[in-house]
Amino acid sequence: MREDLVGGFGRTDITPEVGTLLMGYPVPDRKAEAIRDPLHANALVLKQKDTAAVILSLTVSIIDDPEVESIRHGVEARTGIPAEHVTVCAIQTHSAPRTQEVWGWCEKDSSYTEFMVERAVEAATKANDTLRPIRLGIGTTHSDVGINRRSITEDHTVVLGANPWGIYDPEMTVLRLQGEREPLATIIHYGAHPTVFDKTSRVVSRDWPGVMTDRVEALTGAPAMFINGAVGDVAPRSNTLRAVGDGEPALMEVGYRAAMDALRAYRSVKDFALRDLRVVTGEYLLPYRPLPTLEEARRHLTAAEGHKDEYGKGMCEYKHWQAVIQAHADSPLPGKRYRQVITALGPAAIVPIPGEPFAETVLRLRQYSPAQYTLCASTSCGSNGYFATRESLHRGGYEVWIAKALGAYILAENIDDVLVEENVKLVRQAYLQGNAEKDTAPDKE
Repeated sequence: MREDLVGGFGRTDITPEVGTLLMGYPVPDRKAEAIRDPLHANALVLKQKDTAAVILSLTVSIIDDPEVESIRHGVEARTGIPAEHVTVCAIQTHSAPRTQEVWGWCEKDSSYTEFMVERAVEAATKANDTLRPIRLGIGTTHSDVGINRRSITEDHTVVLGANPWGIYDPEMTVLRLQGEREPLATIIHYGAHPTVFDKTSRVVSRDWPGVMTDRVEALTGAPAMFINGAVGDVAPRSNTLRAVGDGEPALMEVGYRAAMDALRAYRSVKDFALRDLRVVTGEYLLPYRPLPTLEEARRHLTAAEGHKDEYGKGMCEYKHWQAVIQAHADSPLPGKRYRQVITALGPAAIVPIPGEPFAETVLRLRQYSPAQYTLCASTSCGSNGYFATRESLHRGGYEVWIAKALGAYILAENIDDVLVEENVKLVRQAYLQGNAEKDTAPDKE
């Protein structure tokens, strides 16, 4: 007989103090002057027989690699759940503290990240302490909350804007986790940048996902957590017709549209079933391009010298070429090893992506995945910047050149193919494993 699936939900407050520097835009003195809405660490713990998994959604911009590892090992120490079974997602709001060093943008706020890690572990511990039998219902709907943001100008250059014919992912998926007497939690998955608040904003906020989840919680009576999908080249669709909004009016436009869509998917669920939980881990290489030559790096560094104190592209270029010159003193790196965890709950598979994939990559991955619902979780389990498609590299634009802001090495031009190939392989492994377990089970349903 199939073992019960049990789940627990925990939430802690990770709201920073007023005066904290905010992340997301190249503004050196963007200090929070007010708390528009609180930030949360949301944790879902799932267990079935000998398998356990933790899904964390933190309402911050980025969770850097060291903090991911700290959270994972903290959760293992407090709950006994293996660190490699912990998925750590960030919703990518641009109105939260500085949790990563990005040249030309910001330095990491170490005091806040320590607080964030501690509260994330606490949320997972709370969830683990409240386990009860659950069943799962899944609903999907078409949503136009997002719009492609790589706008092509009359002179053929790419700028951040609103591209009405560009690719985006229009599918919103809602997972309803239902207890015997009351709902446990709602997971909402969709892909779009939380950039309704622009660089002039001085408020702490979860941006449009906060409006959406608050509304869903109010009308369902259950906590809701958001997992962001294809964000790399997707903006929130507001009447500003720009990649960012104009504050509170756009926030309500996008947030309530998202809530309407989420509730439509939520209410479409009629069947709640006991689902199999599977967790598959694996490792693959995020390949780097070869370093530019030392001569080329020195030439670019000289050209960038006059702009090294300018926040944004000027400072980014200068620090990048400095780093390239320094990297030549060591052995070249082929890439970065990434430890992946796939959490499959029945027909739904959560696939973390340690950066910001373009919509095309997510759609391709979904096309070839054996899971009925493949939920790619952007900015999850690490941070490696934008995963641009090969087609986008030719035209350039913001998402292409900002790769220099994270270090000397830039991801290989075929990184989109790597993500599709490696993750489809692991998702396939999860479902082959599940089928094998069913075939050998002594008592089938």
